[in-house]
Parts: sequence; C-alpha cells; structure tokens
Amino acid sequence: MSERIQNVDHHEEIAYNGRKLRSRLELETAKTLDSLGIPYQYEERKIVLQEGFRCPYQKEKIRDLTYTPDFIIGPIMLECKGFETPEWKIKKKLVFKWLMENEPDTIFYQIHDARKSLLELLDRHWSYLGYCIKVTTKPTKKKPSESKLFDSVAQAIDELNIHCHLGAVMSCLTGKRVYVSGYKFELVKITL
Repeated sequence: MSERIQNVDHHEEIAYNGRKLRSRLELETAKTLDSLGIPYQYEERKIVLQEGFRCPYQKEKIRDLTYTPDFIIGPIMLECKGFETPEWKIKKKLVFKWLMENEPDTIFYQIHDARKSLLELLDRHWSYLGYCIKVTTKPTKKKPSESKLFDSVAQAIDELNIHCHLGAVMSCLTGKRVYVSGYKFELVKITL
C-alpha cells in the first residue's frame, strides 16, 4: 500500500471557524477561500442520487444514496479529494449524471491541492463569481502606479507579459506579498 493511502485518516475531524472539517485538504481549501474573501458553503447541501427502496433479498430497506459536496462557491460545486477510492469513482459518475439532468448550469470540480489547483479553478470563473483581477504597477519616481482590470490572472499575465507563477500571485492575492514582478494583484468584487 502506498504511503499516500496509509497516511490518510478518513475519519479525522479538524475544527476551523466553528466548523468540523474532514481533512487537511478541506482545511487548506477553507483557509484559502477565507484569505481571498470568497464566500462559500461547507457541506450544507445533500443531494439524493438514488432514492432508497425495499429489496426482497434483504430485510433492511436500502437507504438513499446521497452526495454532500464539500464546498459550494456560487455556481461551483467543489470536491476535495486527495485520493480517489473505487467507491468515489462510481459515485462521481452518478453525481455527473444527476447534475446533467437536474442542474446543468452547475460547474463541478474536484481538486487535489488547495493552492495551485484551487487558484487555477477560480481563475477560470472570477467574473462568473462576481470578481475581477485588479493589477497595479509598482510606482517609481518617474512614473505613478497605473491600474487595469482583468477577467483572470492568466489574462493579466499574458497581456502584461509578466514572468511569474500562480503561487506567487496567490501570495499577492491573499496579502502575503505586496508585489510580484513589479505588479500588485488584487481580487475586486464587481458591483453592478
């Protein structure tokens, strides 16, 4: 058995902000979303994938087959999985089918780490979530700072030809760094 599987405690509960989270990955995801100021729901929704029924081959009733998403961020359903079990692979297919039939506009993602993959996911949907990225140049003696709004970090990096990686930008977005390659990145709520 691999170390990754051996070191996972599937029954651990971690207290954070009055909630009981089920894994370190969920904890890091919640902390990252909180540091970005993005509102979310944690395990507040239960979806019945298949109704329970009575089976003539068994005394007890077969219970409902349900799914509780880890996080709901606006129209995004987010599942945190460090390791995919065979059971989860089957359940995920049922979740996809249920979403296609009942909520086709919901976006489903599964992440394996709370920093890079979470930022990549969010970066594709900032405007859909009601945010934009404000990029400000570092002021100099000769030139004052200038700001510009972008739909995503990727767009800003591409258009401004900035050489940096998403981890550094995440540090800037969460306030751990002020400038990355001479630019300040901020998450701005869009007001209509």
